[in-house]
This record gives sequence, structure tokens and C-alpha cells, in this order.
Amino acid sequence: MARSTYDIYQRSKRKRVIKRLEILTAILAVLLVCCAYAGKVDPRSFVLAPFMTLAYVPMLVLAAVWLLFAAFKRRWIAVTTLVVALLATAPVFKLFVPLNTSASAPPEPANRDMMLKVMTYNVLAFNYGDPLLGDQPSETMKLILDADPDVLLMQEGTASGADWDEMPSLAGFLNEIQMRYPYRYNSSEGLSIMSKFPFDTQPLGEPQHARSPLGYNRNNTSHLARAYDLHMPNGKQLRLVDFRFQSYHLSFGKSMNVRVSPDVKPSALERMRRSFALRGDNAAAIRKAIDESPGNVIVCGDMNDVSGSHVYRVICGDDLHDAWSEVGSGYAYTYNSHNLFYRIDHVLYRGAIKALKAQRYKGGSSDHYPLMVSFDLDVRDNK
Repeated sequence: MARSTYDIYQRSKRKRVIKRLEILTAILAVLLVCCAYAGKVDPRSFVLAPFMTLAYVPMLVLAAVWLLFAAFKRRWIAVTTLVVALLATAPVFKLFVPLNTSASAPPEPANRDMMLKVMTYNVLAFNYGDPLLGDQPSETMKLILDADPDVLLMQEGTASGADWDEMPSLAGFLNEIQMRYPYRYNSSEGLSIMSKFPFDTQPLGEPQHARSPLGYNRNNTSHLARAYDLHMPNGKQLRLVDFRFQSYHLSFGKSMNVRVSPDVKPSALERMRRSFALRGDNAAAIRKAIDESPGNVIVCGDMNDVSGSHVYRVICGDDLHDAWSEVGSGYAYTYNSHNLFYRIDHVLYRGAIKALKAQRYKGGSSDHYPLMVSFDLDVRDNK
């Protein structure tokens, strides 16, 4: 009789454990889906939405581990719940972790003159003023020259108004830069270009009067983006757009750009919240400029936000393709500091061009890694 009572107790205990497992699995599945699509919500209307977008990758890893655990325990209801959640988030998964292979890569054009390699790179001003690296030959520039893009769009290409010939880290590269890239431009906002082809340039959008999330005027003549209209030898119309959006200012108090703020120093979470809100305005302004641009456009830059975020979705609209999602492979983060390994640098495009290959390079001395995309310019309109 006592044994029977014990058996009943054990069965009841197992049922409670299974029930809790299924409830936790359901909660995890719901959170995974919410994090995947939180970018559809404007951060100004729901403050947690952008934080949920950043949590998608950790939630994805947790869901995968939980799925293996549930399968090992043969808890098939939990397994089914997680599989359904993973399938529901597959479009977002592809943005973060595309599984393209070399076998599925588009063929290169027969005419190699119709190919263009475009790199985007936040170069951290080639470590200008850095007490440790500022006088050493720039590993960042060495990486660029080894990769040999046809066009390089930079963010933080300059610092404190210094010209490149004033930067000790670039002294040994200036002759090669001039020979290989005869067409160059450095803007006051740090948006810079090195190109093998001539171009016309213009700022996009209105000057920004408060680019910092900390409430002060950084530069009353700064622009969020700059357009470069390339003069291609094949006559192809092509506009490149370079941009850099608001930083999170995680290193508050260490940068001259943030120490001069008249605000009381807000917490890290508050700085992030303000950054998310300002980037929403930034994205709308850049999207308007893209809408007013000619048909063939490649949009590159430091978005300071991840794929699927609200900012990303606003910029992409209904017409821009994500080159990494289409022809890249695997989880390639581009930010390498603060243990926040996210891809916050993006290459987007539209028009009669097509991405053929996307590469993430590791190395250099910046807190970012570059992306380089090879484009086929000899295609019909890519809608």
C-alpha cells in the first residue's frame, strides 16, 4: 500500500515537471517570436522593442539548446512548440544567419568590367590620437589595400578635422593610396570615400542639429549621409550612399564627444533608449533621401543597429535587398568591442544590379570589421 502511494506521488511529480517544462517552452517560443519581429514596432512607442530585437540572437541560441534538451528527454510537445516558433522566425533567421553556399552563388558576368567590389568600413579614424596605436602603421589601411575594393565607403574616416597626411598611422600608405585610388573625398562628418572611378558627391538630408543622444549640439552642419554618383566607364548609372547613425555611447565619459554634454550623465540604458529614438528619426530622413535618388543605389554604412531592427526595416522599405542575407554565409558580426558581437554594418541595394558575393574581413585596428560585396552591374531591374 505504501509503495502504491509512493508510485502515485512519483507519477504526480513527473506530470508537474512535464507541465512546467511545457509552460517554460511555450514562454520561450513566444519570446523568440516577439524578439524576431520586435523591429516592426517603433521604439518611440514601445521602449522595450529595440532591446528585444537585440535579444533575438541570445534567444535563438537558448531555443536551440532547449530544443536539444527537449528532444533528449523525448518531450515531443515541447519539441513541436519550438520547431513551430523557429519556422515562424525563419525570415529573420536568414537575415542574421544566411546559409548560402558557393554552389548557390550567382554566376559572374562574362564582362568583368561589369563587376564592382564595394566595401563599407568604420575605420575609427585609423586610430588617430590613440596613445597606443596612433603612431603605428595602420592595420586597418593594410587590410583595405590587401582586400583591394574598387570603392571604399568609410565612416569615421577622419577625426578632429585632421587630414590624412597629418595622421602618422597612414604616412607609409599615402603614395599607394594615391596611385590605386586617385579619387577620394573626406567630409567634415567623417563620411569618406576612396574610389578607382570618378564621382560627384553631395550631402543627403538636412543638417543635423542634435546628433548625440545626450542632448547637445555636436555639429550644426553635420549630415547623416552622403551620396556619391559614380562615373563608370561602362556608362552605368550608380549612386552610392554612405551613412553613420547614432552610437549607443557605451563608453560614456571616455570620449571627447560625450564629455562636453551639458546633461547630467544618464545611465547606460537611458543612453541606449535615447539612441534608439534618435536613430528612428535618422532612418526616416535617409529613407526619404533614398526615395529621391536614382534607380540604381547601393546603401552602405554603420547603422549601429542589427538586421530586422526598426531602423533596418525603415531603411530597407519595400525595395532594398540585404546583400549579406542574399549571398553571405553564416553569422558574421562586424562590431568587435564591448563583447557585443553583432552585425551593425550593412550593405543594401536596389535596381539593375545584383549582389554576387559578400565577405566579412577580420583584422584591422578598428572596433568594426568591414564588409565587401561584389556586384554584377549587367542585369535587368532587380525588384
